[in-house]
Amino acid sequence: MNKATRVLHILEKLSSQERVCVKELAIYLNEDRRNIQNDFKDIINPYFGDRLNKVGDCYFLLKREQFHDLFQHNHKTSKQFLRFLSIVDSDLYSKFKEEHPELIKALKLDSSAVYQIENSPYEKLKSASLEILEELEKAISLKQYINLTYSLPQKQSQSFSHSMPLKILYLGSNWYLATLTTNDIVANSTFRLLRINFISKITKPKIEPISFHDDNIEKIEADRFIKNIQSSFSNINTTPYKVVLKVHPDKARYFQNKKYLTTQTVIKSKDDGLLVSYLISNDMEIIPLIQRWIPFVSVVEPLRIKEKIDENLRLFMKGV
Repeated sequence: MNKATRVLHILEKLSSQERVCVKELAIYLNEDRRNIQNDFKDIINPYFGDRLNKVGDCYFLLKREQFHDLFQHNHKTSKQFLRFLSIVDSDLYSKFKEEHPELIKALKLDSSAVYQIENSPYEKLKSASLEILEELEKAISLKQYINLTYSLPQKQSQSFSHSMPLKILYLGSNWYLATLTTNDIVANSTFRLLRINFISKITKPKIEPISFHDDNIEKIEADRFIKNIQSSFSNINTTPYKVVLKVHPDKARYFQNKKYLTTQTVIKSKDDGLLVSYLISNDMEIIPLIQRWIPFVSVVEPLRIKEKIDENLRLFMKGV
């Protein structure tokens, strides 16, 4: 994450919370504490001056209105933040525009002539889920076990005791909690991705242990997996395997300019097309991508994936 984006995240937290702590920010942003400490020292503290107070490694503003003051006096930062906001949450951006029309006009940032955001690319979280999200943020920051209830539509609710919340992820247009779940703290845990919109209840365990540590072996393995996760279909228990695709010359530029999965590698560019490879742990990580680009993408290896896509097309043509 670059410094400008990181500072915007910090400013957003300062505007919405009573206090912001370096340790919790480091976990939330997956950043080194020293980088965040330097952001406060070099950028944020000089701007706010005595309006920014510090207790331990936590900072807070004397008044919430000071964040609005930042918008009025630092136009460059304001524009960057509002553009970011318009992309990730168009509803909140619209509400901000309604509440601060003079500010939008002063910044010359009325985006109606430039941008058209039909809907937010982020999954809309229900109000109850937003409260769950805050509880999860706190539990992850403090490394606290949680008991949670997971309620999928038209299915019986599941309860997980002493779950270890690891990270909040945004994958394939949805919000997930990456967690190690178990109903027996002695047994091995199971890595799961749980849709946050379907987590209906969170409580604190009443029996020890209450908190966990970074040196937990299962946590270390899960953190390593999360760092390289590509989609909600990624499988922690499968050794990654190679998939090679051939892209038609007319569409090769799209794959040369954009990585559709983090492991995407261009093997060779030829007159008859582009060879691209991926490392995946589940066929469904790559199948939706291939189907989206039919007929301009074909499977070189493994043939198993080609056969699955052929079967999908046959079922589609039958109207199944």
